[in-house]
Amino acid sequence: MWLSNVLKNSNKFLLTIGISLFGFSGCSNHGQEITVYAASSLTEVVSVVVEQYEKVSNVKAKTIFGGSNHLAAQLRDGAPVDVFITADFQLLDGLGFNNVLKDFAQNSLVVIKPRDFADKSFEPKDLQLEEKLIAICSEGVPCGDATRSRFGIITADTYELNVKGVLARVAASEVDLGIVYETDLKNEPKVVAAWPQEKLCPCVSYTLASKGKKGDDFSDFLNSETTKETFSEHGFSHE
Repeated sequence: MWLSNVLKNSNKFLLTIGISLFGFSGCSNHGQEITVYAASSLTEVVSVVVEQYEKVSNVKAKTIFGGSNHLAAQLRDGAPVDVFITADFQLLDGLGFNNVLKDFAQNSLVVIKPRDFADKSFEPKDLQLEEKLIAICSEGVPCGDATRSRFGIITADTYELNVKGVLARVAASEVDLGIVYETDLKNEPKVVAAWPQEKLCPCVSYTLASKGKKGDDFSDFLNSETTKETFSEHGFSHE
């Protein structure tokens, strides 16, 4: 009788543990990973949002940042991806994303100078002066096309493949002026606005694209009100 009761209680205990472990493994996302490609101008904000998502979902995120054109080229070569946030909607053609949200967030352009040049005065006409050292994005990439649309043809001393390249040149005091996004100005303490400037447009609009359940779940998180507030805190606007 004594042995029978012990075995009966032991079986109940083991059954309870088994149910608990089954429930945990069934509900947990532990071990899952998503791959996120994002335009370089989103580096700071997406890094913050990814960290928030990892905490609430138990899903690890691998993030790759770069110029939208170069990221799209990697995807066309077969690189795996769950989410792509691009500054050029047309780059999504043929990439197989089934969930696309256009105009997810917007960004504006601003002319900046090194903080070390705080005592130097500049004005809009300086963008056309040959004696000024200027950095801008190359044509054919979103920040370069937006720069030309907003400011016209500028003869620059360096043409960068993405906006972070321009920002780095200005932050290192290698040039007098650079044209970047308003969010870059907000997030880089080594640069300041070259002169008082009004926010005249969103010059670049970002598109959020995802595929598969993991990608769609992260896309839903990005489109939540809480995450939109995070984007606003980093200088992005929403329609």
